[in-house]
Amino acid sequence: MCWRLLVLPLLATLLCLGVGQVASWQAVGNYHNDANPGKCTITETLIIAPGEKVKSPDSCAEIDCHNEAGDVTITGCGSTGAPDGCEWGDYVDEQAAFPECCARYLNCVGGLNNETQSYQQHIWEMFSPNLKHAATQAVAGAEKQ
Repeated sequence: MCWRLLVLPLLATLLCLGVGQVASWQAVGNYHNDANPGKCTITETLIIAPGEKVKSPDSCAEIDCHNEAGDVTITGCGSTGAPDGCEWGDYVDEQAAFPECCARYLNCVGGLNNETQSYQQHIWEMFSPNLKHAATQAVAGAEKQ
């Protein structure tokens, strides 16, 4: 009985922490290089200090250098399901900072309707509140065509 009293608050806390978060993937690795002691050497030209986070130059991901030993976490976009009859298309802006660069256009058979437009906007807002404005402009432009 006592364990139930502990589990319920823990589950409630985890649910609250997850609200507004975007599912993502993570990879860990060691990027130590004797040529650059005390830093994370991602490539010959991408060398970052412990505590520093940078957007990957090759993809929509964030690279986080944890310590002088070269331990790194790379976090990418992950995936969110699309409604029936739809799929995620091109990125809105691959050059944007992470995680804003993760936002993608929703492509639906017959185009976006009010429900799928709202879904796309909600997903975009999880990546960045600024994308709400972009979603409104994109839909207005599509309606004019």
